[in-house]
Amino acid sequence: MKKWGLFLMLFAMLAVPMLACGFPLPAGSSMMAVSKAVCAEGEAADSCQARQDAYQMMSKLQAVVVEGLDMALVVDDGTTVTNAIVTGSFEYQVAEATEGLGANLRAKLEQGEMTADTGDVSLSNTEFIIVGNKGYTSRDGGETWVYEELDANALLGLGLLLGIGGVTGAGLDLFSDPAIFTVTAGADVEMGGQTMHVQTLTLDLAKLLSNGEALAAMMETGFAASGESLGLSQEDLGGVDAAQIAMMSAMLLPVFTGSEFSTTIYIGADDGYIHRVEDTYLLNMDMSSMGQEGKITMSYILSGDITQHNAPLAITAPEDASEGAGLLGEEGGLFGGGLGGSVFGGQ
Repeated sequence: MKKWGLFLMLFAMLAVPMLACGFPLPAGSSMMAVSKAVCAEGEAADSCQARQDAYQMMSKLQAVVVEGLDMALVVDDGTTVTNAIVTGSFEYQVAEATEGLGANLRAKLEQGEMTADTGDVSLSNTEFIIVGNKGYTSRDGGETWVYEELDANALLGLGLLLGIGGVTGAGLDLFSDPAIFTVTAGADVEMGGQTMHVQTLTLDLAKLLSNGEALAAMMETGFAASGESLGLSQEDLGGVDAAQIAMMSAMLLPVFTGSEFSTTIYIGADDGYIHRVEDTYLLNMDMSSMGQEGKITMSYILSGDITQHNAPLAITAPEDASEGAGLLGEEGGLFGGGLGGSVFGGQ
């Protein structure tokens, strides 16, 4: 396998855990991997216990409302640039089945724009309802709805916009090895009538790439989670397995200079739930350090408030919706060309 192809594959493998970013919400009957949160090396016991308890509680939720959603995504593969910005809110109700996103949701986007090689799409003043594998779109305040079947790529793209990993994201955890991340306690803040304990978890990419076991485990998890929608498979490595790539990790560090992965969570002192999430995921690959041309950059910035934990929601498909070409999955539409492909493809 050519070196350039190998680095592209590693870039894609490091991008896959981005699905673990976003809001820590269960999907279907899947248990969130992050609910088994581990302590960072040297972390205070009370800090770790508060986070473990919080993720356990979040993993048992049946419904929430996310307010103040703010997402910005930029992917530049050197040839094309994909930009997406979204502000709004959504209701989230866990489903019994794992199809679709593993949950029914209703999103109201106040502002939204996406620019990709498939064209520009406005999402402002748009509502989406997702029930199973069907997506419903309204542009007139919910008066009329158009529905369409959503494939895996459309669901992946929608999940990235809203910070919902679905079943795939629930099975991933960036902070699964005590040796590759740190936890910093911030000053307590007041929010929603209670004190919030603030923790920032930061992945140390240098430690990850110098830890063959941790890197191999992340890549193998990525392969298992990638599926058809991401276009990644073990065969794409051309016979080079994850463990062999991990052995080359020392030479990879300069290539990924400037990459940064962190998440900040706000844990309620009274109820123990996570009430706010702020994610920063910057992934850069610059081959100039290897004497070659080629650069790919990706940034994913997400924040939002998780409210109304276990709210009595009942999200159902709209009545009298008509079948047609909405904004979600049709060719040439929002995800017809593939936001997921823009992020995870490019080999």
